[in-house]
Amino acid sequence: MTSRFRSPGMYLAYLLQAAVAFNVLLAVIFKPQDVLIGLVLFLIGLLIYLFSWKTKIMFPWFVYALVSLAVLIHISGYIQGRYLAFVNWDVLAHTVSGTIVALIGFLVILFWDKIKNYNLDAAFIGIFIVFFGCVFEYFWEIWEFCVDTFLGGSAAGLMQANNADTMTDMIFVLIASLIVGIGCYYYLKHYGKETIFQNMVKDSTYLKKFNL
Repeated sequence: MTSRFRSPGMYLAYLLQAAVAFNVLLAVIFKPQDVLIGLVLFLIGLLIYLFSWKTKIMFPWFVYALVSLAVLIHISGYIQGRYLAFVNWDVLAHTVSGTIVALIGFLVILFWDKIKNYNLDAAFIGIFIVFFGCVFEYFWEIWEFCVDTFLGGSAAGLMQANNADTMTDMIFVLIASLIVGIGCYYYLKHYGKETIFQNMVKDSTYLKKFNL
């Protein structure tokens, strides 16, 4: 494990992922019917850590923390019944998930820009991030509609209560995407794409085939 895996911010990410694992344990003890969905969500949260361990590409610590937080909100919503107990839990889930999807959009366009040598400017990248987050949310709402229509809902009940619920989710994801897009724009303007990119890949040999 590299020193960057042991940075102070990463310990918060590990704590959040441990909380995800704790929810799986709760399912094993109290809600065996939710063990499978708990394990799936735990593995989804673990993917980014495994990716970094395999490739030695290290993202900023808050990316790992937000991924684990998003998974924690979803898994506790199912296993601890928070989707039903708290009216706005679904809005919280969409907002945090929208934030991490927008950040993933930032990483995607940053790496693609470097690999293809497009030399995209910060403004274009910021706009792309906003659209990336909103398009993902659009398809997610279609998925929720299909689950409700053809499967009768999820383990937590109907995924879409009504049109207002759907529009509220989309609005909060838009807000989260705008915040990330604007934040990344200023982040790029302050530090520069090259510095940000090299900080993430400096310990990796995985991208040598791209001459990066």
